[in-house]
Amino acid sequence: MTEPASRKDPLRVALLYRYGVHDHKELYPIIPEVLRQLGQQCEALYVGPNRRQAGAQYRFPGVRYLFLPFSVNRASTFDKVAKALLWYACLPFIALYFRFVWRADLIWIDESSLPAQGRLMQMISGRPLAITVCDFFISIYSENFSWLRLLEKRLDAIDRHSWLKAAGLFTRSESLRRHLIAQGVSPERVVVARDAVLPDLFVPGDAVAVRRKLGFGNADVVLCHHGILHPNKGILRVTGWMLPALKSDPHLKLLIIGGGPDLKPLRELVQKHQLQTQIIFAGWLASHADVNAHLNAADIGLVMRIGQSTDHFHVTGALIHSMMCALPVLACRLEGIQEIVTEGQEGVLFDPNSADEFLQKLAILKQNTVRRREMGQKGRAKALAEFNPEHIAKQTAETLIRFARLGRP
Repeated sequence: MTEPASRKDPLRVALLYRYGVHDHKELYPIIPEVLRQLGQQCEALYVGPNRRQAGAQYRFPGVRYLFLPFSVNRASTFDKVAKALLWYACLPFIALYFRFVWRADLIWIDESSLPAQGRLMQMISGRPLAITVCDFFISIYSENFSWLRLLEKRLDAIDRHSWLKAAGLFTRSESLRRHLIAQGVSPERVVVARDAVLPDLFVPGDAVAVRRKLGFGNADVVLCHHGILHPNKGILRVTGWMLPALKSDPHLKLLIIGGGPDLKPLRELVQKHQLQTQIIFAGWLASHADVNAHLNAADIGLVMRIGQSTDHFHVTGALIHSMMCALPVLACRLEGIQEIVTEGQEGVLFDPNSADEFLQKLAILKQNTVRRREMGQKGRAKALAEFNPEHIAKQTAETLIRFARLGRP
């Protein structure tokens, strides 16, 4: 018998994202460049909702779009949940299209927050799959809600099976890559592709006007958290730890940007201890420019998770944005974060379960303006190198092509 002839037609790579290409770019800004590079090397097809947001900036030679007939509003929790269910309902039909019509050489799902979607796509499409493994929402919630634990085990087993069967996996951290390899995934099929940040999105800048608006004086030292106020972020815990320091030092301030489930108990805590002039709530800000301006109004970036098992797999957005703004970071000592932050270089680290160490490290940063500035400068240089969008886009496109070729005869 003779070997089957190699296929000569172009590779076909499909991208799936449940919020559509525009929101995909907002969350991972290299996506347009990845699409452009894919279009130069293969046929690319992007599948998702929100047709109206997919303007001319997403049109590239070799790249087609298949728009689903609905839109998603990420600002609405209800809409996100409802459209996630609709997304699940669409997946079998998308998979059949890839199996019998478009015949994809690789399907890339650039998220892992919706459980079992990867396995569903594998089973119905029969096509090689690449998955970005980064979010573990059910694991986070199940540690607080016992009724989720049984469901978590089943869904985790399904996702683990899809990882083992995948043509390739992307992660954002070396710690998660090691975990996946320990689960049985072949090392050559797990690639670390960092979060990419555009170099002009979060930058150091003059913050005098914003500090004045927020009520901060020249002598104040401002610690800043930004992001969703979920219990897993531990901001309520940190605020409780800070109470004695805040009461003893009127120049110590805490700026909280964002909102979420912990906002109400945080406000109640502030009111109870009469710290309204020292703990400032900025709420959700309208744009990246506003977030950048408020980060520059701070002196130290706070990076906190409570230390659940999956927390070790993250290099958080709060860390990246603070470093890009040249803020020294006061960060919890978790594996993913330690890949980026070296003690005493870009900031300082603390045990997320130790109030004493947190306060000790806060005091070190608070007392030394020159050292804070040096750490901030090192942090920005590290972030520019580690989260370089040009490098990460090229790496991602090349890796997708490599994964696609694995299934070709």
